[in-house]
Amino acid sequence: MTTTKGLLLASLLLAAGPLAAADSKAPAARLAYAKGDVTVESKYGGGLGKTGARLNHGASVTTAPGAVAVIELPDGSRLKLRESSRVAVTWPGTNDSKSETLAEAFLSYGSVFAKVTKRLAGQQFNVRTPSAVAAVRGTEFFTAYGRPKGESRDLWVCVNEGSVELSTTKSKKGLLVPAGKGVLIKSGTDLTKPQAYDWTKSLNWGMDAEKGPVEDKTDLDGAYSDLLDQDYR
Repeated sequence: MTTTKGLLLASLLLAAGPLAAADSKAPAARLAYAKGDVTVESKYGGGLGKTGARLNHGASVTTAPGAVAVIELPDGSRLKLRESSRVAVTWPGTNDSKSETLAEAFLSYGSVFAKVTKRLAGQQFNVRTPSAVAAVRGTEFFTAYGRPKGESRDLWVCVNEGSVELSTTKSKKGLLVPAGKGVLIKSGTDLTKPQAYDWTKSLNWGMDAEKGPVEDKTDLDGAYSDLLDQDYR
C-alpha cells in the first residue's frame, strides 16, 4: 500500500523533473543559462532544461534553433552551446586533485564554446567529435562540427586563449593550435595549417548573462565559405 509520504516524494520528483533523480552527494554540473528550447537527457529521463537545473554525469544537452545554453561543470569550466547543437558531458567522480582526471564534452553536431579552468599535472579536458579530439589543460576555444551536413562532415576549431592540441581519429600525432588561430579538418581527415581567420573576430565569447549577452549570432555559413576560400597547403 502506497503511503501519503511516498506519494508526496514521487510528486516532488516528478515536479522537479529527471534532473533531480541523481545522487545529491555526487559532483554535479548545472545549466548556468538556458534560453529557448533546451532539452536535457540522462539515464534518469529527459525534459526541458531551465536555468539553474542540475545536470547528471553523462547528461546530454540539446539546443533547438534560436536557443542557447551554458553548462557549468563542477570545476567551474563552462560550455556554451549555440543553436541547433548537442553535447554530452562527463567529469571526474572525485575531487582528489592528485589523481589523473579527465572531463569531456562530446559534440554530436553543432557548435560549442569552451572556457576551461586551468588543469593540474595529469588532468585533461577534451572536446570530442566523431572525427577528432581537442585536448586542453586550461584555455578558451570554439568548435563547430557538421558542416556541410551529410556523410562527410567538416570540423573547425579556433582558439581565443591558451592553446589546443588537436588530433583526428585517423591521425597518429596531434597538431598544436595557438591563440588567435584556427584549423579546418575536412571530412574528418585532413588537418590544415593553423592560421588567423577574420570571421572569428565576431564570435561572442561571453558566458555570463549577468555581464552581457551570451548569444552568438556569427554567420557560420558565411564563415564556412571564408574557410573554403583559403589556401590549405
